[in-house]
Amino acid sequence: MNPFGIEDDGRTASLLSYFFVLGWSISFFNFHLNEKTEKSSFHLRQTLMLYISYIVIRYGMITLLAAVLPNLAFSVGYLILFVNLSFAALWVTGLISANSGVEDRPIPVFGRPAHVIFASI
Repeated sequence: MNPFGIEDDGRTASLLSYFFVLGWSISFFNFHLNEKTEKSSFHLRQTLMLYISYIVIRYGMITLLAAVLPNLAFSVGYLILFVNLSFAALWVTGLISANSGVEDRPIPVFGRPAHVIFASI
């Protein structure tokens, strides 16, 4: 039983994990640590990998391109927009998977490596 008295199969923790730092923290510390389920572990791993990848790719790309190609700031804006839209699509895919009652599907590109890298969650 989790601290809020909600009985589920890890679905609440799975859904909350998709709402960045605050949602992920609430999901992990209030739901997952008290009652570990395969579904919550699955989605916590995926979202952690998705968030870390997004931060590294987006801000690493800005830093690298600004240092190497400062005159192409306009083109970098389009590249950043593409990265943002790509990660938004991955986020929606994962959220739909967390909300569905069927088998969990990994997020494309980042889902499978997440289960190897964050196996301890």
